[in-house]
Amino acid sequence: MAETKIVIPQASLTNFGENSVPNDYKKENENKSIDKDDFEKLSIEDAIRQLETTAEGLTQEEAQFRLEKYGPNRLVEKKKNKLLTFLSFMWNPLSWCMEVAAIIAIALVDYVDFILIILLLLLNAAVGYYEESSADNAIEALMASLAPKAKVLRNGKYKTIDAGDLVPGDVILVRLGDVLPADIKLLGTESDEPMQIDQAALTGESLPAKKFGGQCAFSGSSVKQGEMNGLVYATGTNTFFGKAASLIDETESSGHLQQVLTAVGSVCVITILLWVVIELIIQFGVRGHGCSGGEGNCPTLSNILVIIVGGIPIAMPTVLSVTLALGAYKLASKGAIVSRLTAIEELAGMDMLCSDKTGTLTLNKLSVDEENIVSSGSFTQNDVLKYGALGAKIENNEPIDVCIDKSYKEQQKENGDSSDIWSEFECTRYVPFNPTAKRTIAYCTDLKTDEKFMATKGAPQVILSMAHNFPDIKEEMEAKILEYASRGYRAIGIGMARSQDQENCDWEFVGLIPIFDPPRHDTKETIEKCQELGIGVKMITGDQLPIGIETAKLLGMGTNMHTTEVFKTDHTGMVQNSIHIDDLVEEADGFAEVFPEHKYDIVHRLQKRGHMTGMTGDGVNDAPALKKADIGIAVADATDAARAAADIVLTEEGLSVIVDAVLESRKIFQRMKNYAKYTIAMTFRICFTFGLLTVLYDFNFPTILIVLFAVFNDGAMISLSKDIVKPSSNPDAWFLKKIFANGLIYGLYLTLSTWTLYYVASHTNFFDRFGLESLQYQEASIICNNKYAANLTNDIAQCITNITWERQSMLRALIYVQVSV
Repeated sequence: MAETKIVIPQASLTNFGENSVPNDYKKENENKSIDKDDFEKLSIEDAIRQLETTAEGLTQEEAQFRLEKYGPNRLVEKKKNKLLTFLSFMWNPLSWCMEVAAIIAIALVDYVDFILIILLLLLNAAVGYYEESSADNAIEALMASLAPKAKVLRNGKYKTIDAGDLVPGDVILVRLGDVLPADIKLLGTESDEPMQIDQAALTGESLPAKKFGGQCAFSGSSVKQGEMNGLVYATGTNTFFGKAASLIDETESSGHLQQVLTAVGSVCVITILLWVVIELIIQFGVRGHGCSGGEGNCPTLSNILVIIVGGIPIAMPTVLSVTLALGAYKLASKGAIVSRLTAIEELAGMDMLCSDKTGTLTLNKLSVDEENIVSSGSFTQNDVLKYGALGAKIENNEPIDVCIDKSYKEQQKENGDSSDIWSEFECTRYVPFNPTAKRTIAYCTDLKTDEKFMATKGAPQVILSMAHNFPDIKEEMEAKILEYASRGYRAIGIGMARSQDQENCDWEFVGLIPIFDPPRHDTKETIEKCQELGIGVKMITGDQLPIGIETAKLLGMGTNMHTTEVFKTDHTGMVQNSIHIDDLVEEADGFAEVFPEHKYDIVHRLQKRGHMTGMTGDGVNDAPALKKADIGIAVADATDAARAAADIVLTEEGLSVIVDAVLESRKIFQRMKNYAKYTIAMTFRICFTFGLLTVLYDFNFPTILIVLFAVFNDGAMISLSKDIVKPSSNPDAWFLKKIFANGLIYGLYLTLSTWTLYYVASHTNFFDRFGLESLQYQEASIICNNKYAANLTNDIAQCITNITWERQSMLRALIYVQVSV
């Protein structure tokens, strides 16, 4: 079979998610690529010709050939080796020290210490592995969101196949309730009834989009009304949906807490290495100590093991994880499920929150703004809703029809009338909306008076021009229409005629109904509280700029908003030669008409400016930015893709839980910070204390006690997770330099106190005054010489050994007790 060349439209850089050709085709046709807008402008005949197919679809043989050439209609899955992923958590400064300590322990035949160290190492790795946040779950959710089946024309007949087997050039049937399995061009004429396509999860548009024949629709969107054939022109990773998945997959997800742990670990390692080198030089180089394998045969290595095990915060990742887990449990009780524990720490430091509008700040449910309904002439606002409801057909589930009908019913209930409108009126004929007339007409009869009339609704300019007194009301009503547009409302014109003779009737303009997507009940209060907590809030929406600005006004947000045109900068990054794009993003109150890659880019630029950036969203189009953000927050009723990409998933309606989560996370952060201060001070204290005593006095310490000290001490520190603290009023930060400086000062202070105790106990008779046994082990030779002056030398040597061992053991116990307090 001869190779068939398939031409598939390629994405332009400024039209994210639009279609791109496979790489092998790009290389052959770089100068012939066109973007989605150009593809949509093509006639259906030209589109079919470009994809080298027919209106009856492909043959099974040709479809199989294309499937083998371009791959299945699925997102690429990247498999990770679980063992290598687990082992990667043992490859960091803290783990290196623990591994070195384990090697030294086994060389000294110190099996107990070896087992304890290995168990701690495995425990920490297990915790890290469990908390690993990768893009795999997000991609799996995106794949699950694709339509599993598709009705396709093959060999001239419809057949149901797996959506994964679709190829460019296929013709599929899409209808009410379907989720589009690929990017398609609708095969219909402009005179056909348009389809209603809900793209909110993809583009953030609050209203379903009317799609006529010849227009394009994206995979992952759902059909709300209509039925039509569609020509598949992009599949798998080349679709709008696939581009969102690829952005998620490319996102690096290294947690901020991990960076802090690495910094703390590095300082600890440097401190430990410093004292290890000093001990090796003094003990082997200056004092000439020997060393051989076996238990107790190399006290110098035992002392080094003490410094390594005692100096490194072995359980720091575990203690912090437990603290975070307990905090996550408390957040869950408040309606915030934490999918990545380290996000709690980042939430405490969040100083910038980017929020999707549709479905997040707003309800994503069309409503009538009843306060701004405009009536004409003698008609009342109730008349406007009544004739609007009569001109609607809710059986088709058209969102605007449903919302007008619902608003009229609610108003009637407020007036004490719970009867259905169709118990008083009868519709004998209905003319649906079409792109030419841009209106609906309902032929109605009043069942009480038998009066026959017509009710119409549609584009406001069309309904207004039909009015018999159009010249008289034109100026007033057009001003209202422009006002609606400037405020982001969708205006619906309502008219009626007191007869059913469409050719010889006088149409009356009843009024205008403003439709909008209302904010959630608690959004404004949440934004105000966020601002009080030092968190800036930016709106990022796929809706038009006027809609974004009007929503911002309703919520008390700033209105310094821009469209994505500002991202078209020159090579210097300057916008219109006046301001750098990074400065504009930082200063703006929001952005409108954005695609997923713009949201991703906005978050990235804010992070470059040093902001700890959060992102809230609910749709597939939000998933890449949710994954990129330091803290991704999926609101209630979010898509599976958004939830999988997010770090925190809200289970309660509204955004007020975000404020609770921020305050709780700041309490958790304070507890973690307290522990970090303590553990850094302890590292300096252990290293300097045992290092100095070994170097200055050639004093040795058993390893098992320091291992147990490290385990029990860090275990006791878990109590910090319940510590009573007060959340800060501003975003938190680690300020590691300050923590290290404070830790060093406090650690040296504690070292001085231990050295003082050691010196007083072993070099003075201070404790003798209280009737306590002397710990001056250096006096053993004097005591034994006096006691065994006339006896054999062997008795004196044994006496010295016994007294020295006894007093040193008690002194070690005293030192360990003081260090552990």
